[in-house]
Amino acid sequence: MRINTIWITGAHGRLGSTLVRYLDPLEAEIIATDKEEVDITNQNEVNLFIDRNRPKIIINCSGLSKRQECEDNPDKAYLLNALGAKHIAISSNRVRAKLVHLSTADVFDGETIHPYKEIDTPKPKTVYGKSKYLGEEFVKTFANSYFIVRVSRLYSRENNLVEKIIEQAKSGLVKVPKSRYGSPTSTYELTKFLLSIMGTNAYGIYHASCGGTCSFKTFAQKIIDFTKIEAEIEEIRDSDRVEFEPAFRGMDNYFLDLLGKNTFKSWEDALEDYLRKEYGYGA
Repeated sequence: MRINTIWITGAHGRLGSTLVRYLDPLEAEIIATDKEEVDITNQNEVNLFIDRNRPKIIINCSGLSKRQECEDNPDKAYLLNALGAKHIAISSNRVRAKLVHLSTADVFDGETIHPYKEIDTPKPKTVYGKSKYLGEEFVKTFANSYFIVRVSRLYSRENNLVEKIIEQAKSGLVKVPKSRYGSPTSTYELTKFLLSIMGTNAYGIYHASCGGTCSFKTFAQKIIDFTKIEAEIEEIRDSDRVEFEPAFRGMDNYFLDLLGKNTFKSWEDALEDYLRKEYGYGA
């Protein structure tokens, strides 16, 4: 018997489509929409959808995540990442739905060597980071029951981060951006966390990434080692992205640790698990 209705916004995007794939077997009705079905920049349209479908849980994956595009089109970034989040937050109260709002490590400036905790003060420097942080503020102001979930460097079949490295490795050379650090997190690990948290009333802000921090080079090297593909790694300065992405996006799941609820694997173990499940490596 279906016990919940879960509305996933931005369902055609890289994160949303992955969540739909992982959440589908649940004993719940999944309503997956994107801009073609519901325009989150239109408050009336969101209200109408909410009133008709009355979801118990909303997972907001909508937004503009391409950093270059955000810099080139700041109005679009703020409309989707900030005002869109506000509209969903306001509407969530109409049916007393829990709101799970996905955010990012880009709300920090990246000028540190220590993983960011929830108690650290956001200082976004990019349009993407600023618009996502304003979206968080709107959620805190307008939603009664919310989880703001910040993540760092997600990967899945849908965003091809790991797959692109494997493809390059097969040619013998992998090029990765220099001086980029994060906490790589499989969407599978994130989904497990979302399933556990959205059934509770432990509302608030959470960092939700796999344990540990690494450079992009170390991440790529782990993939090469585990898949046993012979390849070299070259670090390059990605001039097209260097201005629009914080250099350090390492995350510390501090609040989850305090609560004894941190079930995330280390980034190494999660990556091996992903490569086994999705592609049979290491089996």
